Amino acid sequence: MKHNWTKALLSAVAVATIFSACKPEPDTDTPFPPAVSPSVFMGSKNQFVYAIDPVTGVKKWETNVNSSIESSPVLYNGTLFVGNNSPILFKLDPNTGAKTQSKLTFPLGIYTTPIGIANFLYVTSGSRVTCIDIKPDTLEWSYNAGGVINSSPTTKDTQLVFGCDDGAVYMLDHRTGNLIWKTTPISSQFQSSPVMDTGNIYIGANDNKLYSLKRKDGSVSWSYTTGFPVKSSPLVYGGNVIFGSDDGYVYNLENITGTPRWKTKTFDRVRSSPYLYGQTIYAGSYDKSFYAINALDGTIKWAFKTTAIIASSPIVYNAKVYFGGYDQNLYAIDTAGKTLWKYAINGLIDCSPSVDPNNSDGNGMNSTISGASAN
Repeated sequence: MKHNWTKALLSAVAVATIFSACKPEPDTDTPFPPAVSPSVFMGSKNQFVYAIDPVTGVKKWETNVNSSIESSPVLYNGTLFVGNNSPILFKLDPNTGAKTQSKLTFPLGIYTTPIGIANFLYVTSGSRVTCIDIKPDTLEWSYNAGGVINSSPTTKDTQLVFGCDDGAVYMLDHRTGNLIWKTTPISSQFQSSPVMDTGNIYIGANDNKLYSLKRKDGSVSWSYTTGFPVKSSPLVYGGNVIFGSDDGYVYNLENITGTPRWKTKTFDRVRSSPYLYGQTIYAGSYDKSFYAINALDGTIKWAFKTTAIIASSPIVYNAKVYFGGYDQNLYAIDTAGKTLWKYAINGLIDCSPSVDPNNSDGNGMNSTISGASAN
């Protein structure tokens, strides 16, 4: 009996050995690819960049860039570019937050939002516009304007346009950096970022006006005067130009003549740049409220109360509205004004969120301050 049990045991061991020999060994040199999903990116004056899950509001990662952030993060060609108040452009992995920095040096901090085209990134710092060839991280060209540039650049076709603290608006050929035209000083200062349609450029100015300039030569088509400086960046759609003013109003002008269609009153400055989604305009105000405004007639659909001023421009993704506030929170609300979540950033928020939808091109979505809007 003992002998038969021993034979059975030896047979079982032999079978187990055969099967274990056929079992593949795990490859310890090749890690599983990380799981990726959409993210909302936000920077703060606390020197950190955050990646937040857009559905749950759960933090994925945070990265310290060692300087206050006023420029909005930009995801382009698979890299998250982050300007800050130092002369360093940081490059972050959008999935992990791992950071490197550009080999190029900049004259001052990067306070405006960069913009990407093809294989190039355009960055303003001090009075200089720099075109970076992204992959080798090398200088393609640079252009020095006549004053500090506090207006984020925008592009259309082969043209790159920005306003300057010398009171002029500039148009460059974005391929070469060559000056196409420069206006005479038409304002004291430009802090609004321009937007372009087929024939015109629209930009707010510190002399209380919104200007329409002809793209072909920069001449003034018309201007519209508000009560205080216009630092909000306009959006243009369907023959309408919509922007905020420090006089506390959101304006809608007809784009050919500048004739007002409607204006909507808030109770303090509107520096947040309006964002269009469906037939609704979204914008924040220094009166601590975030507004949803009917794009057709300017009536207020709802106002979402926070506890501090809102300078951040919003973005809408998958019917969710994201914006930051001086109450140090990143908010996600639905298009009816209901809170979905809020994430405590623990720092003042001047810049705007951007979204990584995980598209195949590796490019993100940005607020209207980039000169674009989604409908």
